[in-house]
Amino acid sequence: MSQKTLNSWLTHLEGAHSKAIDLGLDRVREVAQTMRLSPRVPVITVAGTNGKGSTVRVLQALLKAIGVRSGVFTSPHLLRFNERIVIDDHVATDQEIIDAFAAIEHARGQVSLTYYEFSTLAAAYLFDRSDVQVWLLEVGLGGRLDAVNIFDATVSVVTSIDLDHQAYLGDTRDAIAIEKAGVARCGSPCVVAESNLPSTLIPELQRIGAIPITIGRDFKVTLRADETRWDGQWSWDGVALDITEVESPSFIESNVAGAIAAVLALGFELDEQRVKRALHGLDLAGRRQMVDLGGYKVLCDVAHNPASVAALARYHRQHRPDAGVCRAVFSVMSDKDIAAMLQQGSEFIDVWYLAGQQNERVASVKTVSDLIAAHLQTESHVFNNVRSAIKAMISDANDGDSLIVMGSFTTVAVALAMVDDPAEVVSEC
Repeated sequence: MSQKTLNSWLTHLEGAHSKAIDLGLDRVREVAQTMRLSPRVPVITVAGTNGKGSTVRVLQALLKAIGVRSGVFTSPHLLRFNERIVIDDHVATDQEIIDAFAAIEHARGQVSLTYYEFSTLAAAYLFDRSDVQVWLLEVGLGGRLDAVNIFDATVSVVTSIDLDHQAYLGDTRDAIAIEKAGVARCGSPCVVAESNLPSTLIPELQRIGAIPITIGRDFKVTLRADETRWDGQWSWDGVALDITEVESPSFIESNVAGAIAAVLALGFELDEQRVKRALHGLDLAGRRQMVDLGGYKVLCDVAHNPASVAALARYHRQHRPDAGVCRAVFSVMSDKDIAAMLQQGSEFIDVWYLAGQQNERVASVKTVSDLIAAHLQTESHVFNNVRSAIKAMISDANDGDSLIVMGSFTTVAVALAMVDDPAEVVSEC
């Protein structure tokens, strides 16, 4: 097959495999072995329900602060596929990804791969041909059977553990914890940044033979967060770092603490000044990101399951306690626990702007609207698309209101795309 553009490759890959999600390592491992893709440098693999992307972003910044070049693989992307593969701070180019896809296509023979598996192998192919010193791999779904798990983690990280993707991972935190723990390796450190430990997590890590490094027991972070600054101490195994006057409101303390622990577990040294330099002003697109739309500040957050909406509620209470009406554009995939998300959101959202999308996986606005009417009786409005919902929210807003775009990555992506097109924001709904 000959594909000339990245978009044509991606269109092909969307339908190249019989299932969009097909967990398992055999197929992707076979192709990786054919291509002789095997890391020659340390690997940090990050699993968890929420906070994976944030933790990887902090890891990348910490490593850069000590002069270590990293290859970063994350998913999904917001605006461009290229965001998934970053080599030493440089986003992979179209041509680099095209070359990687062509090599994978040639090597796979009759082996069928999903879109995500192609993406994982493309990242490995480009990392293997670069001079990066550490691979940073974010798990897409679960851990044990996720494609990135064909590569052995030198250090693994487990962030939060909560209910999500139950059809694939199990319907209890204990079951999900076992899947997340599957990224750990015998004899290697596994940093656990989840303080509310499921009963199965540490026993499973012990069964694997990993070395658990657990928040609250082996390392701790004592931080007081206000609107712009963290004040506090981070400590582990006799290492204490004074983290003060760090402006980085986009990140949860436990994820930052876990990233610091992972870098130290890998054998690198950190000092306070480098940590502060790495964290100061650090942000991540789509995570508690404040943007200007139509003359208003709009908070964008990919809160796409109940736990992440609960975290957003806590953040909102802390940072906007005196806000006027809280208005939120919301659209999410149909396989989520939408009722629980709405219940969490009702703690701080007064008006919902429900958006449809041209994506068969997205929950219909009628489904979400009916849930609100049945359980919350909160004001809500429905729109055919995210762009229209955002325009309506801005049109209704008054000074002092809190404006939010939340839900799936595809929802937040629309808001970020509108930032560069002011005329589009203020045009008629």
